[in-house]
Amino acid sequence: MLAQIEQGNAAATDELLPLVYEELRKLAAARLKHEKPGQTLQATALVHEAYVRLVDQASPQQWDGRGHFFAAAAESMRRILVERAHSKGRKKRSGDRLRFRIDDVDAAVNADIR
Repeated sequence: MLAQIEQGNAAATDELLPLVYEELRKLAAARLKHEKPGQTLQATALVHEAYVRLVDQASPQQWDGRGHFFAAAAESMRRILVERAHSKGRKKRSGDRLRFRIDDVDAAVNADIR
């Protein structure tokens, strides 16, 4: 099936996802376990984005077998997570603001004592 995808067979890409979905989902869950708490990306979304990157390319990929495909999928997932982490630090996403815990701030009380 991977060879058919290499040749540009669009039907093969549709047939491949159900066959590899559970394994990709396990990979995604393992990747997300190592992320900081508060990660909003779910394993399902990570699988879908990685799969699209793997099979929906202008130039078809050449796969050296099942292991190569899953290694490429894992690498794609890692890159997606890195890109998301970088985007959180950008000014567009308020990355230039200082963040601190509210518990660390001394509250100033402005009260009239008469």
